Amino acid sequence: MELSDFSFWLDNLLLPEAFKDYCVNGLCVEAGDKVTKVVTGVSFRDRLIEKAIDEGADAILVHHPNGFWKGDAKVPVGHFGKQIRLLMKNGISLFGFHLPLDGHPEVGNNALIAKALGLNMVEGFMREGEACVGRIGEWDAPVSKERFLEIVNGAFPAGVQNKFLFGSDEIRRVAICSGSGASGIEEALDLGCDAFVTGEIKEFVPIAVEEAEFNLVACGHHRTEVFGVRAIARKITEELGVPAKFVDIDNPV
Repeated sequence: MELSDFSFWLDNLLLPEAFKDYCVNGLCVEAGDKVTKVVTGVSFRDRLIEKAIDEGADAILVHHPNGFWKGDAKVPVGHFGKQIRLLMKNGISLFGFHLPLDGHPEVGNNALIAKALGLNMVEGFMREGEACVGRIGEWDAPVSKERFLEIVNGAFPAGVQNKFLFGSDEIRRVAICSGSGASGIEEALDLGCDAFVTGEIKEFVPIAVEEAEFNLVACGHHRTEVFGVRAIARKITEELGVPAKFVDIDNPV
């Protein structure tokens, strides 16, 4: 498949222009003009490049395009330069999709987490630009805090890392934002949510949920963001006929 056609398909699917993001979304490194095999992963890193080389891939797609964040120099020197040289030497192009792969209604992290939790999708929240990043879902009937933890633990192989259950004893309406998404707590409260599921938390979060009498669980930044890159690998294979493989290099944070 032509690299330009593959890039167009991704942009048309994930609509990066709809999101106000703080990194490059789309093609980051153009190392060839064809795509015959794809490796996907959560973060751009040495071990993922090595795995792509082992797999004979000529494209990598990541959720975290490390080196291409807004505050990064994006100058290919030092360790970053070594990574870019390795991509170019092996003809491996790099794609990154951050918020578009959190907020997508089909292959997005948050929609897929909602599905894994058995929630009925209600609406989006945490708008960034023209589109929403987070998702809100509801169960048909409320569940206890104990049952809530059972369901969440079942959705993530490593389970819940941090739990702060200061809110309602009956949980039905749940806000979800993967990664470092707890900045949406106030909006989730305003929208009548009983609990929040996210990835990692900052220092203010336990205080905020205690004082708001709210329920929140954190299940790991990386571990809440395997859903999108895994799903898009499957979609690339099924819809484009291009072999694609998700590689999970775990990060416990």
